[in-house]
Parts: sequence; structure tokens; C-alpha cells
Amino acid sequence: MGVEFLLSEGEKQWLRQFERRLDQLDGRVSFTTSFLDPRLLELAGIVLKNNHACSYTIGGGYPEAERNVIHLFPVSRPGAAPPVKAVLVQGIKGETALGHRDILGAVLGLGLRRDQIGDIVHLEKDGVAIMVLETKADYIATNLVRVGRQDVTCSVIDPGDLSLAEESGKEIKGTVASLRADAVLSLGFGLSRSRMTMLIKGGLVRVNWRPVSSPSLQLKEGDHLSLKGKGRVLLEKVEGETRRGRLHLSLKRYS
Repeated sequence: MGVEFLLSEGEKQWLRQFERRLDQLDGRVSFTTSFLDPRLLELAGIVLKNNHACSYTIGGGYPEAERNVIHLFPVSRPGAAPPVKAVLVQGIKGETALGHRDILGAVLGLGLRRDQIGDIVHLEKDGVAIMVLETKADYIATNLVRVGRQDVTCSVIDPGDLSLAEESGKEIKGTVASLRADAVLSLGFGLSRSRMTMLIKGGLVRVNWRPVSSPSLQLKEGDHLSLKGKGRVLLEKVEGETRRGRLHLSLKRYS
């Protein structure tokens, strides 16, 4: 398959299942994957590059989606966009902002798996949109009536009708001794370097959506870092050195 980087056991298992589904594809059927993070999407692309028996479309509901599904179909059939819908979630009283983790936890509480849910995005005005497969949209809209302590109302709409707000993130500036993963993540998440080292070795950190286990991994501008349960950080820019050789960094943190 030509994959030169290390695969986790979970990724190996997913690839075996994906390749098995591809082998079962014939001239009469099509199928859609669950939502994939950029890492799994990359692995799927490597497999599909050498597969000439099928065609596919990719989408997550909007152009900048981080989590996407792949809709696969035989080359003899006309193509179709991935069947992704948006569930619009709005607070009845609007007393508190609906947070990403609150929404995700409430949806998972309905019995759904994480890979059945795409991006959760804020709208320009009031509300949050959950990208989901069309087959799950009505179920979520009907049963999601509360998020945390707040009552909510839900409706299913076409993602193209949404007015999405730009994800601004929280700007973080500071200095680090080097571009080691433990140092940059320590700055980004406000945790001690020793604590971050433990979290990295515990498998809770991904860099560019790939799992990492080495605290000494060297990072670069543009890298995306995520810490399970805490969000993600973008290493935007290295802005020079201090007189003592420390590096000025500009980060963006997203919840």
C-alpha cells in the first residue's frame, strides 16, 4: 500500500475494514463511510489511488470541514454528493452559549458513536449546526431536547443553507526553549511540561491528526496539535528569538 509512516492498531483495523468494503463493491451498490478525521481520510486516499473499480466523492457539509465522509460507487454509476445533513441546534431561552463539548456529549448520550457525527460549527447568528449523515439527522433532531441544563430545539436543514461563523480561536503568545512537542503543547494548553510529557506518552496527543508518542518531536509552522478532551492548537508562526535563544511563538487554540 506504500504507507511509510507508523500505523496504530486502530488505524490498521480501520484500513482492513475499508478494504473489505471496497472488495464487496459491485455494479449495483454504493456505500458511504462514517465521518473520518484528516488522518483516516489520508489513509483512505492512499488505498483509493490504486483502485480503479470505483469512483467517490468526499464531503463534510461545507468546504472547510475537518471531518468528512467518502461516498463510494461503481464507475458505471453516476456520481452523487455525500449524503450529509445539518441538524440546527438552538437554545430556547438563550441563557448560555452552547459549547462544542456540551453539544457532542449530548448527542453521544443519544446512543450515537463519535464517527457518526461530523463537525460541530457555530453560526453567524444564534445556534450551532451538527453535521451528520442523512440517515441519523431526523433521529437527532427529534431526540436532542436538552444540552446540559439548557432546553434546545432542533431542525434538519441542508448544510448549504447555513450561515457559518468564522472559527476565530484564542490567540496565545509566549516563548519556548525549542519546537519540541512537549514545549509547544505546554504553552498552548497551559499545562506543565512534565504533565504534557506524560499525556503525550499516554497516547492522548495527535500532530496533524497522526498519533504521536515522542515528547521530543520537532514541530514547524502550520502544524495542528490536538489533546484529547482539551481541544486543538495551531502553531501559526515562529516570530524570532529572545536574547537568550528562546523562540517567540504565536498559537491559536480552539476548543
